This record gives sequence, C-alpha cells and structure tokens, in this order.
Amino acid sequence: MVKREILNNQGSLMFVKVELKKDFHGDVDQHVEEQISYIESGSVEFEVGGVRTILEKGDVQYIPSNVEHRVKVIQDCVLLDVFTPLRKELGK
Repeated sequence: MVKREILNNQGSLMFVKVELKKDFHGDVDQHVEEQISYIESGSVEFEVGGVRTILEKGDVQYIPSNVEHRVKVIQDCVLLDVFTPLRKELGK
C-alpha cells in the first residue's frame, strides 16, 4: 500500500509524505525530476542505478534525474520526498 500526501509544491520544489507498508515492492521508476528521500521511520531498500542500499530512520537517498530506481519496504515506513522540478503527474 502507498499513501501520498503533497505537503507543499511551490516554486520548483515539491515536498511529499509517503507511507509504505512492509513487503511493498515498487516498480522500476524513472523521471526527469531529481529526488531526495528522507527516511522518517521504518526501513527500506533503495536500488538506484543498480546499487542497492538499506536505509533506516534518519537516512537520506539522492536519486539523480533520469536514473532508474525502485524501493522495497523492510519495515512499515514513512518517507519525506523532495522533487525538483515539480512532479506534475503527482498533482495537487
């Protein structure tokens, strides 16, 4: 399960809260926007450009523009994502 809440989208930045349940496996994603994900709680495995990293509360993952990435949730988690420019397909 994925629950998204856009907290702010002003100027060229978008700030999104994402809640993910244990055992969620995201599809491969790729977008022009740069992304930074802060792990507010829980733990996840990010695969970015073929490199896998386990992240826990307080960790940060940078995802460059147009790089394939995916997430696998190890424990229920909350991520805070920042995108630039705005991800228009997420809407408001």
